[in-house]
Amino acid sequence: MSEETVVTILGIAQDGGVPHPGCLCDTCKRFSEEGRQLSPTSLAVRDGDELHLIDVTRDLDRQTRMLDGSARMITDVWLTHGHLGHVDGLGLFGREVMASRGIRLHASESMFQLIHETPLWNALLNQRVFIKKQFDSGHEIQVSKNLSLVPIKVPHRDEWSDTHAFLLRGPNRALLHLPDHDHWADTLEQVGYDSIREWISAIKADIILMDGTFWSSDDLPRQNSIPHPPILESISRLGPREEDDPDIRFIHLNHSNRALGQIGVGEELMGWSIASEGDEIVL
Repeated sequence: MSEETVVTILGIAQDGGVPHPGCLCDTCKRFSEEGRQLSPTSLAVRDGDELHLIDVTRDLDRQTRMLDGSARMITDVWLTHGHLGHVDGLGLFGREVMASRGIRLHASESMFQLIHETPLWNALLNQRVFIKKQFDSGHEIQVSKNLSLVPIKVPHRDEWSDTHAFLLRGPNRALLHLPDHDHWADTLEQVGYDSIREWISAIKADIILMDGTFWSSDDLPRQNSIPHPPILESISRLGPREEDDPDIRFIHLNHSNRALGQIGVGEELMGWSIASEGDEIVL
């Protein structure tokens, strides 16, 4: 087994994926007609003999087939929060599908409260499909000699649980995984910095997988009820990418996001990029 710690991007779409169920927009029609699919956001982290999954989606089979092995190699699952696309694959580990045993499930106290209150998920703990591993916000977890992880609490629509970004540190590089948060002003206030660049510099992140749910503030008529910082706002706060800047890639794209195959978007990204499924990042 390789000694490298490798992150694989398993999905870049928002919770509904692309094509989006019930949607007949041009993007979803095009993806359907072309037989293309984007899965909800998830990461795999291969660390020696262990395989960590960050968030688990209903597309678990499709996503894990991007890896050398299969879903049965997963040793650990880490949950950012309780919204649908990040947790709706939990049941696939149970007796109806894979009948897995002894997978370490890492989540916050708030997230575990939701799991205990959800009979189908609580049964997975009682059946020892998952072994409970509760983490504390802001406390670094030394996962192995080559990997550590810091859960960073961020403001989001916390109807079901609180929400965390994850800072992963490998032997050579660090990656910030920030798939969901509400507003940059609130997030920066909570983490204690004045700008995105100041925060990234302070935590020494080399790669950032950043919430890019919407392109602009008017992607959807009901967008005010599902706040996420639009890509255009994030770019406005960051400015153009310079030669020595970290690698920022946008993830968690809603099907309405015009970054999905639209001509001209590349120039508007000002040197930053949209992540791709299957991308590998060595930490």
